[in-house]
Amino acid sequence: MSGNAIKPVKGILLALLAFMSTMVMSQQAFGATNAQVQAFIKNNRAAVMAVSNEYGIYPSIQMAQAALESGWGTSQLSTKANNYFGVKWGGSGAYVAMPTQEYVNGHYITVTEKFAKYNSVRESLEGNARLLANGLSWNHNYYSGAWRSKASNYKEAAYGLQGKYATAPDYAAKLIRVIETYHLQEMDGGYINDGTGWFWYENGQKFTGFRFYMGTYYWFENGARINNAWRSAWGYRYYVDGEGRAVQGLRTIGGKRYHFGNDGTFYLRTNQTVAHNQEKYRASSNGELQPWSGYFDTPAGWRWIENGQMYMGFRFYMGAYYYFRNGVRQHNQFVSQWGLHYYVGNDGRSVQGIHVIDGKRYNFGSNGTFYMR
Repeated sequence: MSGNAIKPVKGILLALLAFMSTMVMSQQAFGATNAQVQAFIKNNRAAVMAVSNEYGIYPSIQMAQAALESGWGTSQLSTKANNYFGVKWGGSGAYVAMPTQEYVNGHYITVTEKFAKYNSVRESLEGNARLLANGLSWNHNYYSGAWRSKASNYKEAAYGLQGKYATAPDYAAKLIRVIETYHLQEMDGGYINDGTGWFWYENGQKFTGFRFYMGTYYWFENGARINNAWRSAWGYRYYVDGEGRAVQGLRTIGGKRYHFGNDGTFYLRTNQTVAHNQEKYRASSNGELQPWSGYFDTPAGWRWIENGQMYMGFRFYMGAYYYFRNGVRQHNQFVSQWGLHYYVGNDGRSVQGIHVIDGKRYNFGSNGTFYMR
């Protein structure tokens, strides 16, 4: 190969290295105190979440990169230049010149490089995010392996940066170790306090819809938990209570009764008969329940209803027989049914045994048949 042929290749490699971020004293990422680590995560969580979401990258990756390359914010480059990612100076704007390590020809060497200087940590985060999102001038997809739209999780994103963002051969493994050691993957999804409040995130974005959490389902809109509201999903209607939980069973909402099942499905029952304890209800097309069969506390008082109609006759309830006329429980009177006579006492129960009624004695048997002998 001629010298002229070597120059373009060398030029490309030098240009590539100029754009690569490097690990500035990367060992500091694991040498920081626990207090420094927790303070770094707490102080930067909100900004990392906001910036990474805006540019379509994983929050866990950006936090891990910042932690790894700045030693949790203790490196000279981060304290003197707010540069948390080892971003090289691009030829304009402020910069600082500092020694750093590069992995060249199979080993690390120390060189002095010019690094970008930022006015704030947020500005540094945005610079890193823009670089990953926009790539290099000659290849805008250069870092696409780390995009949320390309990488299905933080591990794939980490290996998408291997050999591109940094020269170290174990860069991806180090990112993953930082993420998993400090549970930074939780920033990519789940119920997270991002520094501005509690929100549900999916792949780094605020989520809308149902999610299962702590043994039940909650509804989120733009990440925020919704309380006391009707919501629709999967072709069904649901209701979330004052704690945001999807309700089930029999519920009174706005003065009307509804049933949401008791089998962990939580959806509103419609156009069907539903059972609750000893009663049955008929759910209308909008889910509103009407008493169908059983003893119900209605606006007019307690009534026995059969197939949606006020009932007349005996019914067994709570261990005894009661007689109802137009749904109303009768008491202190003789009643007839099945060609026999019965007496219901003051509590509405059919009596048995010998009883004195209006000064006369009657026998109603003692074998659970209740009719007058």
